[in-house]
Amino acid sequence: MVIGAFVRGLSMRDVESLCEQAGLGKLSKSTASRICTELRERFEAFKRRDLYEVRLAALFLDAVFLSVRPDGPKEGVLVGWGFTDQGERVLLSVMLGMRESHEDWLELGRDLIARGLGAPLLVVADGAPGLIKAVEQCWPASDRQHCAVHRLRNLLAKLPERERERVRGAYWQALDEATDERKAKERLEALVDQLDVAGYTAAARCLRNDLDALVVHLRYPTRHRRRWRSTNLLERSLGEVKRRTKVIGRFPGETSCLTLVWAVLDLYITNATNGIKFTQLERHTLKRMRYEGNQETIPKEVSAA
Repeated sequence: MVIGAFVRGLSMRDVESLCEQAGLGKLSKSTASRICTELRERFEAFKRRDLYEVRLAALFLDAVFLSVRPDGPKEGVLVGWGFTDQGERVLLSVMLGMRESHEDWLELGRDLIARGLGAPLLVVADGAPGLIKAVEQCWPASDRQHCAVHRLRNLLAKLPERERERVRGAYWQALDEATDERKAKERLEALVDQLDVAGYTAAARCLRNDLDALVVHLRYPTRHRRRWRSTNLLERSLGEVKRRTKVIGRFPGETSCLTLVWAVLDLYITNATNGIKFTQLERHTLKRMRYEGNQETIPKEVSAA
């Protein structure tokens, strides 16, 4: 109860008051210390667990910047979680990435692979060059979806305010109404041309860049496309992390910060109600996609058989 209350956002003083009201007596400093130790032990076990049995349909990668130490700038905490091919949410990694650089993301990817995680069908991430490079190195055969929400934010930032609502509508319409990648790309390319003609060359260049990765979610089952075209689901959980850590301010160090971030995310994902229920047809589609992704490595005679 004490761990749950602390992770949900109560301060130690509030937890002490709760214990007294529940008739559990006064929460001593040694008990509080034992609770923190137990959380750290659980987090260490989480970092070591093997992932050989986890088969991901979609992997989401993002970061949150927090005051990890008593002084100095905020640092990035990198997070990876996803949906298995059974539709279950699973938290995979929480680690420090001081600058959210290529090396930081590469370390996260290599750690997941070393613990047995197979290549996901789809990796959803923002357009940070270091992150893209790390994803392509770690999972070259996986589809990569450029977060549609991040791309829109970047696009609108390069437009005058009077044009933003119109472009926003055209952007989402192109993705929402397209039935496949080709049609979505055609409509987005038409929007690029409009921006170019109107003199918004920076905005046009922004939208044109990495366009194939922006529409790749349209390869996947229709019911899940909107969910898998952005990192919004992960960002919501990171919003919960920010809410919880705000009451702390600065952490005494890396271990305390990562432990609490993991605990908040673990609680959030465990109690999440919006998992995925794949239909039999969707399961078949995902299995076929996984097979076709590895088809080049299968001998021709085996394929023919």
